[in-house]
Amino acid sequence: MKKPIVTVVSCPEYDVKMIQDQIEMIISTTTFPDVMNKSVLLKPNMLSGSDPAKAVTTHPAFIKAVIRSLKKRGASRIAVGDSPGVASADAAGKKSGIKDAVESEGAQWAVFNDVVSVPCPNGKKQKQFYLASISQEVDLIISLPKMKTHEMMYYTGAVKNLFGLIPGLKKSRFHLNFPEKEDFASMIVDLLETVKPAYSLMDAIVSMEGPGPGSGTPRQTGLILGSDNAAALDWTAAEIMGYNGIDIPILKEIVNRGEWLHSETVIEYPRLHPDELKINDFKRVHVLKDTGFFKKKTPPALYNAVKNLYVPRPFFEASPCIVCRRCVDICPAKALSVVKKNPRKKIKIDYKLCIRCYCCHEVCPVEAIRIGRI
Repeated sequence: MKKPIVTVVSCPEYDVKMIQDQIEMIISTTTFPDVMNKSVLLKPNMLSGSDPAKAVTTHPAFIKAVIRSLKKRGASRIAVGDSPGVASADAAGKKSGIKDAVESEGAQWAVFNDVVSVPCPNGKKQKQFYLASISQEVDLIISLPKMKTHEMMYYTGAVKNLFGLIPGLKKSRFHLNFPEKEDFASMIVDLLETVKPAYSLMDAIVSMEGPGPGSGTPRQTGLILGSDNAAALDWTAAEIMGYNGIDIPILKEIVNRGEWLHSETVIEYPRLHPDELKINDFKRVHVLKDTGFFKKKTPPALYNAVKNLYVPRPFFEASPCIVCRRCVDICPAKALSVVKKNPRKKIKIDYKLCIRCYCCHEVCPVEAIRIGRI
């Protein structure tokens, strides 16, 4: 494994020219792939149709700047796409401004309707994935994540962003199959090793802190990160947010496998160093200790009782809820339902079925779901 290089630069605002200039700096100091006469799929984070100011999605100005840099280097085809959890890609793309940004730059807006089976022979949890077919039609994939917290995985970035290559509600099945953090993380690393993104550029100009990835708070961080090693980039971003990288389940699994990072990996930083950038008061998702061993050794009834007390769960606030059913539709465990409670309908949850994947929290458009213990 070659020594990973992660370049971190300052960028205080969403000015397309400023962003492109900083991206050019990143490219000049890292191993950027040759895109001349090649087709490229850009994979932003488009979790939902949210205003860019909410920091839920990769900012459209950031995407414009990346497209311009790729055109400058002679890319023959630039496609941009993602698959939101429940909304259509077109709807989410329009509301987030991403679709207009893509089309205004003359790139292709890719909708992940068609899927193709992609083998993962060495996968620990998955031996194949059904991915958007365009992911197999292009020469290379570049991940464009947003720097955010994540209620289940604590942090989400370049590696977790690849999960959006699995179209729509097909993603929720993985939460049901792998409800434990460690198992879900292992599946995500299988996906990383299947997709093998050529490069990653992170929008950390305005990041998300608190209860991410959909209901957190925007935080001005003024940074852009770039690397051909998605795991090293994520390790760097997590450290800037104040996490210990090894506490992030996906990064721990990556280190254990040793292909992208290992325990003695030294990351090279040509520009800014994460030690100088660490945000001590960043509102992080609390890291829980592993409960996998406890689950295996504990009777189910006792484990479920302890889980209800120890592991944060979703609570539904009636007043902002608009009963849009997005949470019901995406719930992989079928733990949610709509009930009539005079004078209106409300969401009911069965905590015995709830697997604590927090998919409902991710897709709620009005922040009516709170994650907590009480």
